[in-house]
Amino acid sequence: MAALVTKWLVTAALVIVAVAALYPLLFTIINSFKSRAGYARNPLGLPDGISLQNYVETFTRMQVPRLLLNSVVTTAGGLLLSTVAALLVAYAVTKLRIRGGNLLFLFVISMLVIPSQVIIYPLYETVLDLGLGNSYSGLILSYAAFGLPMSTYLLVAYFRAIPDELIEAARLDGAGELRILFQILLPVSTPAIAALSILNFVWMWNDLLLPLVIMGGSDNTTLMVGVALLSGQYDVSIPLISAGLIIALLPVLIVYLLFQSQILNGAISGAVR
Repeated sequence: MAALVTKWLVTAALVIVAVAALYPLLFTIINSFKSRAGYARNPLGLPDGISLQNYVETFTRMQVPRLLLNSVVTTAGGLLLSTVAALLVAYAVTKLRIRGGNLLFLFVISMLVIPSQVIIYPLYETVLDLGLGNSYSGLILSYAAFGLPMSTYLLVAYFRAIPDELIEAARLDGAGELRILFQILLPVSTPAIAALSILNFVWMWNDLLLPLVIMGGSDNTTLMVGVALLSGQYDVSIPLISAGLIIALLPVLIVYLLFQSQILNGAISGAVR
């Protein structure tokens, strides 16, 4: 009887958490189909009718194809660069046994406890000094820097579970270090790489702070910044902003729904190892 009560309590708690998590998304979807007058009359209710006017206006004002291309380029570049860098650092720390490797690892993951807002101004000044302001390169490097600590942490935990005998056997066969990394460890670590890639993709795509600071209002800015700019100084249209958010979030929802099993498998395999 106690077990049954516990089961129902846990289920009820999970349902409440799920409703609380999904409500903002449902609220945004519903409001994206409302007119301004309809939202003013009933902000929490269902729309009087389905209208795509907000989506049409959003595409016109945001130049969605251009901003979508910017988001794809910067997110893909940051994701690729952070993953490759994390692979190299994790391999050096776990399998090369370099002097000071543990200190290097601790230094990299210590960045996880530093809020991005604390270092945003020095980062901005550095990007400007390098001549990378308002450019893809500046944002890609920034994404890679912020994505490196978590990626390194996950890959180090995964690499440490791989037997050193496998590496030694490859070295005896004449394989170089890069060949060992990319032809032996990389295929074995596919679940962990898939999981961290999806997690990094989600935050890079949804990030607003770095693109807003580095790109400003240039044509190279991302889709999320375009949504933020829909809000004028004296005019805020919740239905219009809701439509912009749905457009910006749609790629993330698609990727997450398609690859959620990889996230779970990567987390489980890392924990089991």
